[in-house]
Amino acid sequence: MKRAVLILLAASLALPGCALTIKPVDFSWSYESVLTAGPDGVVKGEPKTIAFNAQQIFQEEAGLPKEQPVPVEGKTVRIIRNDEGYYFVTSPGFKNVYIFDDGDAKLTLEKKVLIDEKGMEKPFFNRREKGIELVANGKAYLLNRKGIIPEVKK
Repeated sequence: MKRAVLILLAASLALPGCALTIKPVDFSWSYESVLTAGPDGVVKGEPKTIAFNAQQIFQEEAGLPKEQPVPVEGKTVRIIRNDEGYYFVTSPGFKNVYIFDDGDAKLTLEKKVLIDEKGMEKPFFNRREKGIELVANGKAYLLNRKGIIPEVKK
């Protein structure tokens, strides 16, 4: 019996773990999704996209406490995912882009990036080789998970 336990222990130490890691992985979406909030504040799109309650993002943008509801029904949220798996979220009228990391059925704010103090009229995202492009108010911004990527002067 002791011998069987020792063999089993030695075999378990000699075998690699059950974890499988696949690298590299590109999590990016080719196109942004434009999602409209329903009566419950939830935005959701086609199958295999994301669904979440947008209420907190609109509250954060308005500078309101979580307890104070904001009417979000019918409002649109623009969202795209980069190659690292971060979500970039904004909406018409927002001053900011919100960058979220995901995990365990939640989105965690990684960075809030101020784009325009007056708000963005018709923002939209594009996937680019070096990051996520935001076009708003006649300007283009290149973003990564840390915020705006500074332009490289030639």
